Amino acid sequence: MMPRHRPSLLVAWLILPGMLLAACGRKGPPVPPRPAAPAAVSTIRAETADRAILVTWVRPTRNEDRSPLTDLSEFRLFRAVSPAGPRAPAGPLAFSLLAAVRADQPDNATVQGDLFAFRDGGGSAGLLPGTRYTYRLQAVNRKGTAGPPSVEVSVDFLLAPPPPTGLTAMAGDGLVDLAWQAPALPGSPGSAPPRGYNVYRVGPPGRSGGEPLNGSPITETRFRDGGVVNDATYTYVVRSVAGDRPPWRESQDSNAVLATPTDFTPPGPPRGLVAVPGPGGIALSWEPNAEPDLSGYIVYRREPPALTSIRLSETPIPTTTYLDRAAQPGRGYAYTVTAVDRSPHRNESAASAEVSATLP
Repeated sequence: MMPRHRPSLLVAWLILPGMLLAACGRKGPPVPPRPAAPAAVSTIRAETADRAILVTWVRPTRNEDRSPLTDLSEFRLFRAVSPAGPRAPAGPLAFSLLAAVRADQPDNATVQGDLFAFRDGGGSAGLLPGTRYTYRLQAVNRKGTAGPPSVEVSVDFLLAPPPPTGLTAMAGDGLVDLAWQAPALPGSPGSAPPRGYNVYRVGPPGRSGGEPLNGSPITETRFRDGGVVNDATYTYVVRSVAGDRPPWRESQDSNAVLATPTDFTPPGPPRGLVAVPGPGGIALSWEPNAEPDLSGYIVYRREPPALTSIRLSETPIPTTTYLDRAAQPGRGYAYTVTAVDRSPHRNESAASAEVSATLP
């Protein structure tokens, strides 16, 4: 016989799962999805440009959740000001909004591809020499959601050092030697101390070539430019350089100088001259010179006891042989040969060793 309480237990077991399911399905007020924020700007730089600071960055393409960033609206550029120098300011920096830059067709920045550039000139008062300017950036989407701030970049703003003085140029064969004097004055207050110099070839009037001739600032006050072509005229300027690393803070140009390198170096004297009498005259031969700019050779003849030679070839001979058909039988002759290059100055070498021959 079954106990009387069995049915109530069975009903309880049947009702309990339903109560639990009902409790699990109970919902509160709807929670809106959190909007995706743009990812932090990962590439930002600041560098001195003339009397301003140029801040550049690359447009982000993703949100924080790695989804594509398709609704970028603007960038918010913040700036903090502190004294320049090696010591960090006490406490956190006080950033304030410097500018809002539209992501599309901004009117206060330039855009080239995904690269943005903002020029901070300090407004009507300008930037203060001896001041450190620190920047950070946030990307903002069309919903007004701002991404996390970028890393902070700082620039110690100092005026350019004074330029060097007394630049001179001395042209040689395939080279130009430059020399100058260090700046005579320390410069205006807040100017950076020079740490070296950059040498430039000048392009259009009043403008220096893009990159200096020296790979890194040079500390000496002289420089040799060996990358020139003879008989071409070059113009040079030198700038003082300040800073610990690129981009360097450069002075204005020094005085400009012109130089025209010229080939005044003659070839070496020919070697191995031999004179052999024969039926048609006295045949001369010699070894070829190795100079790449060689034009040819000139043959000279002397009739002892005369001490001076006469020139037998009016124009340089391109070969290394010559037949003296004017030689007279029974008379002795002494011969020399010189080499001539192709420069406009037609540099001529010293004479070869003299050889003698008599036509029978």
